[in-house]
Amino acid sequence: MREADIHPADLAYRRRSLLIIAAIVVLALFGLWQLDGWLSGLATQLAQDDDPQRTRRWLRGLLVALALLPVVPLSLLARSLRRLAAAAQAERRFPPRDWRTLRDVRVLRGVVAQRWIVRVRRMAAAASVLAVLCAALAMAMLWYYR
Repeated sequence: MREADIHPADLAYRRRSLLIIAAIVVLALFGLWQLDGWLSGLATQLAQDDDPQRTRRWLRGLLVALALLPVVPLSLLARSLRRLAAAAQAERRFPPRDWRTLRDVRVLRGVVAQRWIVRVRRMAAAASVLAVLCAALAMAMLWYYR
């Protein structure tokens, strides 16, 4: 039996990824803090408004926006996973040579690699289906709350 191949980690990629994740967490916390204040003010404003149609339009817009929010990230995730599966299939190894990893990973070949490629394709399909479902939910809410 030959030695297992190791796909080396990219330390710069790891540092950059951790910085991006930390920035996303900070921005999300700031956004939630601002959203709380905005929603409190909006609730007060809409409660004092005598026009129920305006309140209905605001709530419809909010629900549609919340349903549409995950569409782009899910679509990009599906695209990236499809690219990963295609590259792994072309090289008949997982992970592909050109892909950067956060840690050292054992290279898989043969049947085991093929199983991983199938899993990645299924995850890509699931992300695509979820993106379509979110978009359909947004359109359904737009129609239902017209």
